[in-house]
Amino acid sequence: MAKWYDIKAAADGDGQQPPTIYIYDEIGYWGVTAKDFADDLKALGPVTALTVRINSGGGEVFAGIAIHNLLKSHPATVTVKIDGLAGSIASVIAMAGDVVEMPANAMLFVHDPSWWAGGTADDMREAAGVLDQIKKSLIAAYRGKTKLGDDKIAELMTASTWMTASEGKDLGFCDLVTDAVDATAFTKVDPSRFTKVPAAIAAKLAPPPPAPPLATANPDKPAEARLIADLCAKAGFPELTAGLLTGTATEADVTRRIEDARKVKDACARFRRPDMARNLIAAVASGLTVDAACAIANEAAADRDESVVTDTSRPNSQPQANGWDKAINTVNQRTAR
Repeated sequence: MAKWYDIKAAADGDGQQPPTIYIYDEIGYWGVTAKDFADDLKALGPVTALTVRINSGGGEVFAGIAIHNLLKSHPATVTVKIDGLAGSIASVIAMAGDVVEMPANAMLFVHDPSWWAGGTADDMREAAGVLDQIKKSLIAAYRGKTKLGDDKIAELMTASTWMTASEGKDLGFCDLVTDAVDATAFTKVDPSRFTKVPAAIAAKLAPPPPAPPLATANPDKPAEARLIADLCAKAGFPELTAGLLTGTATEADVTRRIEDARKVKDACARFRRPDMARNLIAAVASGLTVDAACAIANEAAADRDESVVTDTSRPNSQPQANGWDKAINTVNQRTAR
């Protein structure tokens, strides 16, 4: 199962390296909960030091608060390293660090909680009240690290404030500014989920340009098995090899299949559904069009976002249908029109 975090225990015989927790995705997604995180953290056993590395734009608010509290109450000394971005609820998790480090070109982003709500006027007033209480919880987490007053923190949140490492240090959000890191760390974060993104930050968050098509010497000549395997492996899709070996695929066929796989993989990443990439690539190899595969990933992302709202949760809502079945049905209905 895909996870939005990874916990690596200290290597055997290396007592100098503490266990490391990587939070490099949308917090609370893929059906992985804060309880799963707590169980994995507990499985580390007694440790005296923990390193938490963050490059995340945020996620589910209550999952993030739970993780902040788990780390804050842990007996180990917690060092948080913001590798690229700690945005939204990820910035709250960062506040659990006894020491928070930011490379000179890393960013921290705070903002007011929000959610999508509907219903009667009473429902909307109730939702607003819940958001007010959530904001108080977030302010408490920021206050515990920064020692800023509640009014100042609330002002920063309302302004949707982006902070550089030096600005974060001045305000108390981080303790140590380290050397700048490779800017490609930022490309793992989707900028479309934010509002009021400064142009310089948007440029950092922009995905890299697509790789150029693979060049082949004899595009119309049936490809040899070794060439097929080499091309697929070099492109990062070794799973395509078996299907291409069953027919008389030419080099052009291999290149086209790889390009299709790359388009589907990129779409799944763009729609934050990388868990669907392998199956959709296999479906395209079996005859599904690339456009249809991308549409399925898009629909699945939309269905997920109906029930998992960035940095919030909806009270008294029914679970939403999610994943393959509903996405495929929606695409089929559109195709039939």
